[in-house]
Amino acid sequence: MGIDCRSRIELIEVLLVDSIRDAPQSRSVLFKRRLQEITLRHETCSLYGCLFLGLLALLPLRAAETENPLSSSAASLSIGRSGELLSIRYTGWLESSESLQGPWLRVPEATSPYIVDPSAPALFFRAIASSDFFSTETVAKLVFQGPFQHHFDLAFAGLPDGIFPPVREKPYFNGIMKYEGLVLPVRMRVRGNSSLQECPFPKLKVKISRTNREGTPFVDAREFKIGTHCAEGGRGNIGRLREQKATYREALVYELMNVLGFVGPKVRRGEVTFQDTSVGGDAAGVGWELTRMGFLFEHVEIVASRLGGRALEDEDIAQLADASFDEQLVVDLMMFHALIGNWDYALSSDGQGLWNTEVILRPDGSMVPVAGDFDLAAWVTGQDRVTAPRDFLPEAMPHIRQLHFELDRIRQEAGEGRFQLAWNRFLAAQEELEAQICRSQLDEEGRQLALVRLGAFFEIGEGILVLETR
Repeated sequence: MGIDCRSRIELIEVLLVDSIRDAPQSRSVLFKRRLQEITLRHETCSLYGCLFLGLLALLPLRAAETENPLSSSAASLSIGRSGELLSIRYTGWLESSESLQGPWLRVPEATSPYIVDPSAPALFFRAIASSDFFSTETVAKLVFQGPFQHHFDLAFAGLPDGIFPPVREKPYFNGIMKYEGLVLPVRMRVRGNSSLQECPFPKLKVKISRTNREGTPFVDAREFKIGTHCAEGGRGNIGRLREQKATYREALVYELMNVLGFVGPKVRRGEVTFQDTSVGGDAAGVGWELTRMGFLFEHVEIVASRLGGRALEDEDIAQLADASFDEQLVVDLMMFHALIGNWDYALSSDGQGLWNTEVILRPDGSMVPVAGDFDLAAWVTGQDRVTAPRDFLPEAMPHIRQLHFELDRIRQEAGEGRFQLAWNRFLAAQEELEAQICRSQLDEEGRQLALVRLGAFFEIGEGILVLETR
């Protein structure tokens, strides 16, 4: 039964009390007047519908606010539908409570959008302001200073392995990070495996000590990675798109992981300036400054800490023999890799032979695989690595052939039951996936590439399921 919206204005005000509590009186009056105007046009609504109307009323209040870049990021919350489920999109931290009076508790493992089953026990939700660097989708402008060229040379960045692979050294080095008036000492190092063979400007990893990050937007981001532009154009010998637009495309892939509810890192796009301070600044090739698009994302250890667990080291992952990953989750992740056209990974239920897959150990002893490193995915590079046999749909476009082949393979290996459950997960998030692609900051070619391939994914998947029922 719907709620009489005109008689429940007080309830909506309570639901949004944290949003108007600290606002100037003139803005609070604006909010209440706008709320009355909207509810007069709606006789009844569900509780979620009333909350939605309240959020509409809140828009002019939000639009009037200005934000100090070093203060807590403004919190926002909106509710929509994702298939038969509810989708809560928010910035800041998401909290829930069984009562409006509290207590309010941080929702564990929550990422935006947060999916809620309407048939689950009733809960109230609110977003609270956060100073977390990764709590906003705005492009961050950062400056990093350090002896980059010296360490790029130590790692032989951009040099193929050849017959006698070079010994690639990747030690940490001291540097400086500048962001919104902050100047923070940091530790950095080159990272990457196969990417070092084709990226003269390699990926980076950054650490900030507890002392240096206290009271800053990086208080919960002690360790993060930077996806860089790799090079100044063209394609690498392995297949990477060596252009800065590839970084925003890869950031989109991580965002889609969050939409689908997979465990993964928070990401933020950046406009990053690198200033080289290598010794011998007058020599050729050092002492340069370069500004390029890039993206920053949390280290898996930060993701693990949100789950109350810890991330396994590379050496521990290499020795896994009986990880006992959730088999349905493995199928779901394989379907995600198929969606984005990613071939540069390895995943198994027992954890053997993992590649570009992190592992989190939960407090209860269970292990969770975490997908990552998508710079060779077709959604990023714009090219497919076709492994389908030549006689498999020979007349179809390469991306159609490969996607159909991968989904067929997953169905055969996982069985129809697990394939259907995985498909349901993606189908429920279809609208959210499309919306995320449309609003993400990336080049238009990359956006169209993603939309076309997303459409092909759902068309092919539905076709496979139809054939199963015949």
